Amino acid sequence: MKSKNILILSLAFVWLWSGIQPIIFETQFSLNLLQQVGIHSTQIQWLLLIASSVLDCAFGVLCVTKMRFQAAFWLIQWVTVLIYSLILAFRLPEMWMHPFAPLIKNVPILAILYFLFQQNYQEKSS
Repeated sequence: MKSKNILILSLAFVWLWSGIQPIIFETQFSLNLLQQVGIHSTQIQWLLLIASSVLDCAFGVLCVTKMRFQAAFWLIQWVTVLIYSLILAFRLPEMWMHPFAPLIKNVPILAILYFLFQQNYQEKSS
């Protein structure tokens, strides 16, 4: 299996798990995080939780479709991870020191997404 395919499959897994896990196993924890970042309306918390879970699952599924050949697809994911990271970094700065490093782990994910964007961009340009 090509290295690029391994990266894509690993990202698909991360996105799918990120979309499924909060809804099934950590709903209240996820809602509490939204409260901590400043979302106080319960309805908006639920809307954001469901929307982000659907978005994450969609990214996971689309990683293994023809979308993986589109540079813009990887760029949209990169922007999404960056936005998620910036929200956490500024609204929950304690995440920088969390023992499991949830923010730090986004650095290699951003690098992988940028690599895949560049690969697809260059392939379309040549």
